[in-house]
Amino acid sequence: MHIWRRGIIKSSIPCGLNGEGAYEAARKERLGNKSFLISLYLVTSRQDAAQVMASLYAGPAYRGRSDDKIALEFAVSWNAAAMEDILATLKDKNTRATFVVSGKWARENADMLKRIADEGHEIGTMGDDPSFDGNLSETKADIQKSLESIKAASGVDTVLYYSGSRSVAVSARASRALGLTHVLSTIDLRCGYGSKDDIIKRGLNEPIIGSIILLQPTRACADALGGLIDGLNAKGIIAARVGDVLGGMV
Repeated sequence: MHIWRRGIIKSSIPCGLNGEGAYEAARKERLGNKSFLISLYLVTSRQDAAQVMASLYAGPAYRGRSDDKIALEFAVSWNAAAMEDILATLKDKNTRATFVVSGKWARENADMLKRIADEGHEIGTMGDDPSFDGNLSETKADIQKSLESIKAASGVDTVLYYSGSRSVAVSARASRALGLTHVLSTIDLRCGYGSKDDIIKRGLNEPIIGSIILLQPTRACADALGGLIDGLNAKGIIAARVGDVLGGMV
C-alpha cells in the first residue's frame, strides 16, 4: 500500500558531519529558513532517510545499497603517522578500504598515496584544504586543485568527494559540476577519542549493512582496525571500499 503525505522532511541519521545536522544546514541554506512543504512518497517498508534526501536535492550519499558490506572510509589530511600500520593490517586481513585525502597531503605524501593505490585501495578527495569552506566557484577550484595533486601523486582519477564539515549544499553543486560522487558517512567512529576498545565497540554496536564508517588514521585507530574487521566478519559483514558499497551510485 502506498501513501502520500505532506510534511516537513526530517532525517533520523545521526548529527555531526553526517545525517540530520548536515541536511538541515543545507535545507536552510537553500530555502532561507522558510517552511518547506513537499509531497513525500512513503512505502510500507521504511525508506532510507539518506535516499529520501538524495532524491530531494541530489545531496551526498550517506550509505549504500550492499547486501553484505560496510565501507571503511579513512579521512586523511593530518596525523598520518599510523598509516604504515593501517595498511599492514588491511593487507593482513585481505581488506580493501577507501582513503579520502586532501590535496595538500597528497603532495606531501606522494609515495604513500601511490602505495595506497597500488595495494588496491580506493582514493577519494576531501578538497585541497578541508578546513576551507567557500562559495561555489571557490569550492570547485579547491576540489579541482586536489584532483590534480592526487592524479600527479598516484595516477588515479578519483570519482569520490568527501565534503567533511563543508557546506553540504555548495559541495553537492560543486561535485555535480565536476562529475564526482559526493559522499559523507553513516557513522563517525571518532578515532581521535577513546581507546582501541572504545573504537571497536562503536563500530560493532548494531552495524547496519551498507553503512559508510568514517575513521581517522590515529594510533588508536590502527590498534583497533584488526579487531573491527574481525568483529564485522563474525557478524557476516564484509569490510570494503565505499565504491563497493555504493555500487551503481558511483
